[in-house]
Amino acid sequence: MIRLIRKLTERLGRYRTLENVCGASHTRRCLLCYVVAPFLHGGEPNPAHQNQWQAREMARIIDSLGYCVDVINYDNPKPGLRHGYDLLIDIHPGVDRPYLPYLNQGCRKIAYITGSNPVVANRAESDRLDDLFARRGVRLAPRRQSIPFPAQVLERFDAFCLIGSQQTLATYHDFQLPRTFLLPNTGISGIAPEDTKRSPLNFMFLASGGQVHKGLDLLLDLFPRHPELHLYVCSSFKSERDFCELYRTELFNTPNIHAVGFLDITSNRFREIASCCAWMLLPSCAEGMSGSVTAAMSVGLVPVVSTTCGFETDHAKILSDCRIETIEKLVVELSHQTTQQVMEQCRRAVMIAEQQYSTDCFSRLFRQALEETVHVV
Repeated sequence: MIRLIRKLTERLGRYRTLENVCGASHTRRCLLCYVVAPFLHGGEPNPAHQNQWQAREMARIIDSLGYCVDVINYDNPKPGLRHGYDLLIDIHPGVDRPYLPYLNQGCRKIAYITGSNPVVANRAESDRLDDLFARRGVRLAPRRQSIPFPAQVLERFDAFCLIGSQQTLATYHDFQLPRTFLLPNTGISGIAPEDTKRSPLNFMFLASGGQVHKGLDLLLDLFPRHPELHLYVCSSFKSERDFCELYRTELFNTPNIHAVGFLDITSNRFREIASCCAWMLLPSCAEGMSGSVTAAMSVGLVPVVSTTCGFETDHAKILSDCRIETIEKLVVELSHQTTQQVMEQCRRAVMIAEQQYSTDCFSRLFRQALEETVHVV
């Protein structure tokens, strides 16, 4: 019931303009063009996605630097703004954004980007769909296409904050970017299981939407070949009917593939499944810095990911490419590791999550980027 109420509230509130969410009395004003959902639940963000906490923390930091913070959803076409703004933070800059008439002279503008260059990501998803068509003879609908950033807009921002790595930043090489700040995605503290029975034979696929984009089709073609290995599919595949129809046998009638569905990463069910797995698989074709990976590390799973997921080799096992044969070779190698080897790596994953992808790291680096952009000493 609580989840239903929350979903209804989010749906009704999606296109609201939330004014002065921190209740401050500053003379300067900031427009945060991101997500409104975290501000609609009596001050408690939904923990199921990292951006819920991050949005509130961004507002808190902006407020601490002397700005009243108004929030609109990034896709709100007519937000009904009433104030002029001295600072803008926008997750998807474009040509005809509705806030343009409300920017004061000298307004500092920050592009806050959470993914790869849309042109690169769109092409990567299309290539994956083409590859699937070549393998299976079925054309599935794209799920992750997004509007490209106009260069003449993005390049005129004062700062470019990117959740990602140098690999992610490289997808923007065609732009003359303003000053750039790389930010880490965040894990979830305090969710690592204390008592675990992890097996090197058990793998988790953890993702949201766009199953072909994320590489689930590759894993579903792979795991039936290895009945001794188990794949727990934790994603929103159920909402993609064409995908479920194509992979009905693998998802629902293959004993070693467990079709779990989308999971709240703070739930007991997520921890229960994670406690028996050693590895998290994500052969995605394009990401910023995947929040699924940082969440998996927080619960002690060792990430096995594509180069595009935004992680370096000392933090994850990186696939050299996403051919099924390449994934298969590494998966089989990992399944042969000893329990002691697995436990050592799982403990290290938690340590890395707590040190490198903590909320403190995000807060510190976002504050630094904001201060340097608005020239606050």
